[in-house]
Amino acid sequence: MPRGLLISGIGLLMLLTGHVRSQLTNEKQPVVKGKTASEWIDILEKDQKVERRRAALIALGILGPKVPGVITGVSSGLNDSDAIVRRSAAQTLGEMGPGAKNAVDSLARTLESDKDQAVREVAAKALGRIGADAKYAVSSLANALQDRHAGTRAAAAEALGRIGVNARAASPKLIPLLKDPDQLVRSFAAHALGRIGPEARAAVTALSEALTGDASPSVRRSAAEALGEMGSHARPAVTALGVALKDKQVEVRRAAAGALTKLGTEARAALSALSAAFKDQDKLVRSLAIQCIGALGKDAESAIPSLAQCLTDEAVEVRLVAVEELGRLGAVAKPALSALKEVEKGDSRAVVREAAREALKKIESPG
Repeated sequence: MPRGLLISGIGLLMLLTGHVRSQLTNEKQPVVKGKTASEWIDILEKDQKVERRRAALIALGILGPKVPGVITGVSSGLNDSDAIVRRSAAQTLGEMGPGAKNAVDSLARTLESDKDQAVREVAAKALGRIGADAKYAVSSLANALQDRHAGTRAAAAEALGRIGVNARAASPKLIPLLKDPDQLVRSFAAHALGRIGPEARAAVTALSEALTGDASPSVRRSAAEALGEMGSHARPAVTALGVALKDKQVEVRRAAAGALTKLGTEARAALSALSAAFKDQDKLVRSLAIQCIGALGKDAESAIPSLAQCLTDEAVEVRLVAVEELGRLGAVAKPALSALKEVEKGDSRAVVREAAREALKKIESPG
């Protein structure tokens, strides 16, 4: 290119750049308490008073992640000399959720190296609130599972659960946490393994042990729910799930019944326990147990008499699901024909009577 044209091109580029800068400068910037984001960032980075720096973080949080410079500015607060300011910076980023995804690296470094345990905990929580975009911090979160501070371990496990299947690399470090001294850590670890799903199937044995042996109902419930998310890989846990159908806590029984419904025909080993659950005090447990039986096909034959008794349950939703599952079983449910005909003629709810008619068709004329 001739030298003259090159100089002219550079000159034009400088003029255009200057024009763009002028437009940006002239655009009205959003303000909080009379100050723009850049002014608040300046206060955050330079003001000597902790109260003023914290106020700057509040203002930047109000301005939000869409305002240019806000994420970078708030992230700078993670390096503040005051732990309270660092914690506030992490909390502000967490409140921005996925909008703060560009701060993942900064939060991960804080989680790894900050000397204040409360700051580390809030950094882990912030990564969790960012969600799937925090997958690049999985390694840092996995290391934080061994933090000496229980709050940080719990927050890291919770964050990994929010990230889900992309956190599968952390599974080997989550499994030992099912025996952590802190029940919140154990509960979040079980939940995270469930969110990771079949990719964490190596945890099935440990989750089964937690389900039947942990003293905390919340841990037992989380373990049952996690096993349900493992799908067919949870087959070795069917016996434990059957035992959990007799748990003293209703939320555990519900979770166990729900998990078994997700296992389909793999739940056949729990047939006896499921049949017993037809008489549970909780109508949701009864309904879920019935649904599980309906998926067993020929393996459900011995449970048909007990299932037929559910047609007179006091709860309309239980009667309805019993009718539907008998219909789903088809010819296998022939021993319940007379009971279904009684329902068709005499149930107090039209929806149940109509469902009974449909179920009778499926049983009497299968296929």
